[in-house]
Amino acid sequence: MKHRGLLVAALVLLGAAVLVGLFLATFQRRDVVEPTPASGAAQTNPLFALEQTLRDMGEPAASLTTLDPRQVPLRPGDTVLVGADAGRIDADTAARLVAWVRQGGHLLLAPDAGARAPVFAALGLLDPRPSTFGCSRLGDEKKAASLCGLRFRLKSAAASKSDAAIGNADDGYLFARTALGRGHVSLLASFAPLERQQLKQAEAQRFAWRLLAPNRGRGQIYLIHALDGQPFLKLLATRGWPALLALAALLAAWMAMRSARLGPLLPAPAPHRRALLEHVQAAGEFLYRRDGGRSLHQLACQAVLARLRRRDPASVRLNGEALYARLAERGGLDASQVAQAFQSPANAQAFRASLFTLARLRSRP
Repeated sequence: MKHRGLLVAALVLLGAAVLVGLFLATFQRRDVVEPTPASGAAQTNPLFALEQTLRDMGEPAASLTTLDPRQVPLRPGDTVLVGADAGRIDADTAARLVAWVRQGGHLLLAPDAGARAPVFAALGLLDPRPSTFGCSRLGDEKKAASLCGLRFRLKSAAASKSDAAIGNADDGYLFARTALGRGHVSLLASFAPLERQQLKQAEAQRFAWRLLAPNRGRGQIYLIHALDGQPFLKLLATRGWPALLALAALLAAWMAMRSARLGPLLPAPAPHRRALLEHVQAAGEFLYRRDGGRSLHQLACQAVLARLRRRDPASVRLNGEALYARLAERGGLDASQVAQAFQSPANAQAFRASLFTLARLRSRP
């Protein structure tokens, strides 16, 4: 039995050793990268990847949503890439940008806002003639990154100073860089090759590197991925007045619909009239005509009896002649007159006499 136990233990150990050997022979350590959805700044900022790439390369880059001088103190040698709608740049900021470019700055814009936008009007580079949509590959491979968008045209003076371009003067440009004073202005049909996943491609990286070449390594790089725009009240006053006018018309129509309908003017009532008494009299006449005054007589009787039982609780047990006698005693009236007042009136004269007696009984303490 002892040898059999040792044999079983040896077989178990041998099986475990075989399993461990098979695992070690087939196991391979490997790092697996699982892509996850973008979150935080990577989700809201399309230029986040470009910012991180530039920082990893030692370039001072910052992503902002404003061109405020306190956050963007422009100096010669700096670079400003406006990836947002350039049409939201106001005239004062546009003049400041143009003066900075002439002193040695590098400004990158997408001219999709048109030549009439304040910043493009201040630059004076765009030809307002319309152009067509176009695409151009940034590399030789079939899957290379492409620059696509609505082409733009340059004025002849700006085109003559251009030192890099994709396109021509006849068909329009997808990209053009021209000198302005001591600085440069780069215009692109779209910044898509520099945004998010597009920047993973080597062609897009090389294009971004050449795009930032004029001032690269000389100053700060500002990546403006959104613009706050004008204050809401100013924007509402300058561009929202049609909506305000329509809202005012709708409000006036609603007030006219919900207001009371006014008829012709009535003469002022005479000073001696009493509207409440007239209403009470009219209501009483209506009730009297409905059942000959029986309901009003019954209500008057109930009011007298309720007052009596509040003032004289002992009268609760009285009925008939004893009750009429107690009321006559308290009111100083004849018992037969009180009994007649509690009888249902046969005509209008009897109704008035009964109510007169009941009113006297109710007014007594």
